[in-house]
Amino acid sequence: MTPQGGSLRVVLAGGGSGGHITPALAIYEGLQTRLGHNVDVLYVGTEHGLERDLVPRAGVAFRTVHAGALLRRGFGGKLRAVAETARGLVDAWRLLGQFRPRVVVGTGGYVSGPVGLAAVGRGIPLVLQEQNVWPGFTNRMLARRAHAICVPFAEAVRYLPDGSRAIVSGNPVRPSLLAISRDAARERLGVGADDVLLVASGGSQGAPAINNFLLRMWPALAGQPHVHVRWATGPRRYDAVAARLPEAAGSGSRLQVLPYLYDMDWALKAADVVVGRAGANTCNEVLACGLAALLVPSPFVSEDHQTKNAAHLADAGAAVMVAEADLERDGPDVLQALLSDRGRREALCRAARGQFRPDALDRIVEAVLAAAGRAGPGPEESGP
Repeated sequence: MTPQGGSLRVVLAGGGSGGHITPALAIYEGLQTRLGHNVDVLYVGTEHGLERDLVPRAGVAFRTVHAGALLRRGFGGKLRAVAETARGLVDAWRLLGQFRPRVVVGTGGYVSGPVGLAAVGRGIPLVLQEQNVWPGFTNRMLARRAHAICVPFAEAVRYLPDGSRAIVSGNPVRPSLLAISRDAARERLGVGADDVLLVASGGSQGAPAINNFLLRMWPALAGQPHVHVRWATGPRRYDAVAARLPEAAGSGSRLQVLPYLYDMDWALKAADVVVGRAGANTCNEVLACGLAALLVPSPFVSEDHQTKNAAHLADAGAAVMVAEADLERDGPDVLQALLSDRGRREALCRAARGQFRPDALDRIVEAVLAAAGRAGPGPEESGP
């Protein structure tokens, strides 16, 4: 692992779920766009996170450290958390000493803790990127020690510790997503001009509640010839779902069920309606693509941050939120209304686009370059 001479060396750390990985890869693309061959990026994740698959697939250099959940119940759980964090800190300390980055960027998840602490300990500038309205535990812990923390909405600033240097940047979107045109995406997926495309996903691991909801809705969806469906069940849940569906749900039909949507960018740019969780990545892509969304926050995530994300968009008229406990009762009517009422979809789309910050990636890249001493304004000069 020998850094390239003369290049700006950057470590990206974030993982566990797509919500932490996708913004990190967006920042990677943004740095490449700005600096070209003059940036050398190393992505640090864990062996067991989704980043182990997605990051090498994106062509980014990848290394791993040990990391685990910090918020655990019971004395034994807390001891294991301390032990894993200490082991990860040793791994990260050594790795940063080998790679010698000018700046470290953390996007959250377990791995950001030890890597961020190692950066602070070595005196390497740390930039944090928070995706949620309610900042995650790792970012709250590191915020006062960071050169800057980039947050999606002004509301998030009030949940940070005093003394944090916050930049209200919005959440980054990969330039490759924004570059896809809606017409090209719909042509690629075989969706006609008057058809309605529903894209459904429970996140990178899938969600039983969303899968069961769509299974109940399947006869109604199959009976509407103008409705196309691309539904990602989650890799571990695909076989159980597929066993309950007819062959018509196979690849190539207007009703497609897949373990994972590797072409999610194309699906979203072609979509009319989205059904999904309310992770930060899903919410941000809904805004970026201007989609009508039915958001079902996961009740199982740490500190219930998905409910806060969904409520923020729902209050702005940019999405419809249905609690998981109410999905069976309220979900069918909400989804059918979104599929059949073009005016309702257009109103949600307008509000979603109004919440999107197209310059988010530029603002975050500027913060990274400022921390590295390369260019851009300091955090105190960056307004909302």
